[in-house]
Amino acid sequence: MFSIHFSWIKKVFVTLAFLFIAYHLILTNKAFANMKNTKQSCSISISATPLPADQVTLNFSLESPYNKKMRLLIWYTPFEGFLSDLFIITHSKTGKQLNYQGPMVKRLQPQPEDYLSVSSNEVTSAKVNLSLAYAFTSGNYQLKLKSDTFYYEDESANRFSIICKTPTIEFSVK
Repeated sequence: MFSIHFSWIKKVFVTLAFLFIAYHLILTNKAFANMKNTKQSCSISISATPLPADQVTLNFSLESPYNKKMRLLIWYTPFEGFLSDLFIITHSKTGKQLNYQGPMVKRLQPQPEDYLSVSSNEVTSAKVNLSLAYAFTSGNYQLKLKSDTFYYEDESANRFSIICKTPTIEFSVK
């Protein structure tokens, strides 16, 4: 009798869990219905190489994938400059990763100044001098973003994430 009772409870629990997940998926799809990702685009590049060790400048651009005005949380993106370790930079010959030498910031809740207003399908760009946070020596390097997830917020403070896929880029320092 006990095993039958336990089996019945297990079936009810599994059914309720399934219904909860299905309901959540339906709500999520409705919430994202007006947020179609039509032209998501991210790019990173470094000007012609070889570069002097103190002038390794990264160009970063991001096209808003949303069809309305949003706010991009600039934390952990090139738009905030160096307040965290944003990149994985590896010396091609040795395979050794360069150590980040910039500041690391602990954060509370985002404030209004932590957001960048981005219009519908707008391309936003930033230039970052990597030499300010990494000690380059002569050689060839590979670079990629450490995190490829960025966060937007709409006027109702709903958050949305995007995946910013960029290739690993190669460059030379003289």
